[in-house]
Amino acid sequence: MDKGKENNLNKMADDFDSLIESSHELVKKAVKDHRNLGKIKNMALPALWTQEEFYEKKIIFTGMRQRELLNSYREVRIKLLQKSQTDNMVVIVSSVARAIPSNDFSFNLAATFALDQHKTALFVDCNPYNPSAEKYLLSKIELGLTQYLTDYTVPIERIIYPTGVERLRVIPSGGASESAAEIFNSERMQIFVNEIKERYPDRFIVLDAPSVQHSTEARILARYCDHALLVVPFGKAVTDDVLAAVDAVGKEKFAGVVFNS
Repeated sequence: MDKGKENNLNKMADDFDSLIESSHELVKKAVKDHRNLGKIKNMALPALWTQEEFYEKKIIFTGMRQRELLNSYREVRIKLLQKSQTDNMVVIVSSVARAIPSNDFSFNLAATFALDQHKTALFVDCNPYNPSAEKYLLSKIELGLTQYLTDYTVPIERIIYPTGVERLRVIPSGGASESAAEIFNSERMQIFVNEIKERYPDRFIVLDAPSVQHSTEARILARYCDHALLVVPFGKAVTDDVLAAVDAVGKEKFAGVVFNS
């Protein structure tokens, strides 16, 4: 066999090996995607809210009459996905002013991601001074984030609760704590964020924090997050307040402001 034909055969063999390797990667990816979808489908299905309950609780849902409101939340979702380039992200939401809490926006943002049947969302109530998770839950709260962070015997499964929104779960704050800043500023909190992020590969996580102007918790929690959103009360905050809040969460984490009346 002449040298040219031998080289051609060797090249074809190399190409064939590369093709096999590529096909193996595609197969592995397909299997992984199938398993991930299976995990989402196997999530225990709670009793979902009716349309009347969605309207009463002021939670967005597909088919709601206020299309502009739903599309506004979808636009925020699109911006975050474009900025993150991944479905698996942690976002902190904090209000610039204490008078306008951020929990309603935070929960609705999580609900917007849960609209996608291929994704799950988790709302974590990190505001021990003004807890809000109870109104979103279908069962009584027994344990929450505070208990998990201070008691190493509490498994994470005990603090995750179903809501009336499909594919959306909640972790309540667990009650007031005078040492919330110290609890959040711990290795246990870092481990907690990593665990909830890795629990499902396509999970969007919202940490709802106290007002960034009137507490240190939001500044601490921002360290564990990929992005930070600030809720600004329309007409009730000056530019200096917003700029100070951006500095508090970090310009590299800052993803935008949301005006709330």
